[in-house]
Amino acid sequence: MTMRWNNGMRYLAALLVASAVTGCASFQEEHSHTMLIDYNTGETRTCEVGKLRTAVSYERYRDCIEDFKAQGYTVWSSY
Repeated sequence: MTMRWNNGMRYLAALLVASAVTGCASFQEEHSHTMLIDYNTGETRTCEVGKLRTAVSYERYRDCIEDFKAQGYTVWSSY
């Protein structure tokens, strides 16, 4: 038995592929790892999102960065 692709099925398949590609691209836009440095002492600190990458994880990650900035650290690199 052969399955025939009508226009509706082609449209649905194209929509699913486009959604998956767009979702992956937007996921990669946010940084998940930041190194900060205190130029006075040379000490470095690291903030990471973690493996789950949930909204809460990103909130903690941003809080970590802001806490170190308040202590005088400067963002050195983010990826």
